[in-house]
Amino acid sequence: MKGFKMYKQIQQLKEIGFTRSRAAKQLNINRETVTRYWNMTADEFAKQLYSINRELLLSKYEEIIISWLKQYPTMTAAQVCDWLKEHYKEDIKERTVSRYVKGLREEYNLKKSNHPRDYEAVEELPMGQQLQVDFGEKWMQSIDGQRVKIRFAAFVLAHARYKWAFFQTRPFTTSDLVSSCHQCFRYIGGMPLEMVFDQDSIVSVSENYGDIIHTFEFEKFRQECNLKVYLCRAADPESKGKIENVVKFIKYNFLENRLFADEEVLNSSFLKWLDRTGNAKIHGTTKKIPAKVFEDEREHLRPLLDIRLNGDVTICRNVRKDNTIVYDSNRYSLPLGTYNNQKEVSIEAKNEKLTIMTVFGEFICEHPISTGRGQLIKSTSHSRDITDSMDKAQTTVDKLLLFKATDFLQTIRTEKARYARDQFRLLQTLCDKYGIDDVLNAIKYCEVSKLFGITYVKDF
Repeated sequence: MKGFKMYKQIQQLKEIGFTRSRAAKQLNINRETVTRYWNMTADEFAKQLYSINRELLLSKYEEIIISWLKQYPTMTAAQVCDWLKEHYKEDIKERTVSRYVKGLREEYNLKKSNHPRDYEAVEELPMGQQLQVDFGEKWMQSIDGQRVKIRFAAFVLAHARYKWAFFQTRPFTTSDLVSSCHQCFRYIGGMPLEMVFDQDSIVSVSENYGDIIHTFEFEKFRQECNLKVYLCRAADPESKGKIENVVKFIKYNFLENRLFADEEVLNSSFLKWLDRTGNAKIHGTTKKIPAKVFEDEREHLRPLLDIRLNGDVTICRNVRKDNTIVYDSNRYSLPLGTYNNQKEVSIEAKNEKLTIMTVFGEFICEHPISTGRGQLIKSTSHSRDITDSMDKAQTTVDKLLLFKATDFLQTIRTEKARYARDQFRLLQTLCDKYGIDDVLNAIKYCEVSKLFGITYVKDF
């Protein structure tokens, strides 16, 4: 049952009081079909029928349209519509042609392509030859439900496919890139001969017809490490396909569906991911495990430079809420109150010391640089000093008790250091409620019984 006859019968049954289910049974059609036409006006039905007939009209041009799409892969549906009007004088709406062309592309797998590119296999590079670098970013959900944009610099050794990356929330600067490169060199235990980059503004100022002009900080880094730098041509990311695949791998295998806590946790989790998946999974092209191949390639890397002795590296760091900064996967403390006064500081790694300054160069503090990972390097002067306030609280209670419970109070403070303040407050409350004499009697009983706790005094 098709066309206007079906539509008319549905409307007649509706008028005499049939429900949709009863109408479907009466006409022996699907209930969804009845629902589709139940509230449709005659004009709306005619318009739909006209559209269907228009698409059926296009079927006689199917072979012609397919030949156009094969011969001209970039051809749009709008151009197909125009050619039908030009060559066959057909008055067909562009939207109808668009639906029809989309169906043909799906049915015959005719993918739209702008100037298809020919690819050829590339010979594998020698060990230790090349390290490819690229940047990526992805929105993540934080543990408090907010959306956070994460940026990362990804690195991969071209031969072994051995990977590494560094994550942060702020956009990368040249200083951040240089710092990440040095951290990557330490992770892989050496330096390659050549590094591959996009023509990014933090790497180069101008392509200059092949005479590349690098940014000042990056050029200083290049000369210091004696590196060859290969910059991809503009709008040609596929010339460094290895790192492009790594960026996608990190986005959709590591970052996808992961909650963001902070940069330190994310970078620490990534190192574990590299050990179990990123560098431990058999590579689809080489059919080898990157970590295994890297064991051989490591021997071909150039030795590391001691950048802390041979060069001054000055970079910026965000101050965390707990008044620490992160450097080389370790946390270094700052004086209390730094976070509230300045959200960013500059750091300088030199002579095995990490000097922390304001962004204007004013000295804040200094720490020895740790050779470990995930450690907290904290100065004792950066801890909150609660000694004076605790002394004052103890003295106040001791004075209230006529200095007859000094030893008892000192024992309380020693054995219950974390809760000493709460203990002293409870003791003051007991004095107000029961009087000094009763409290002193209770304390005397507790001292004899070696029950050092104000709750025992309260029970007495």
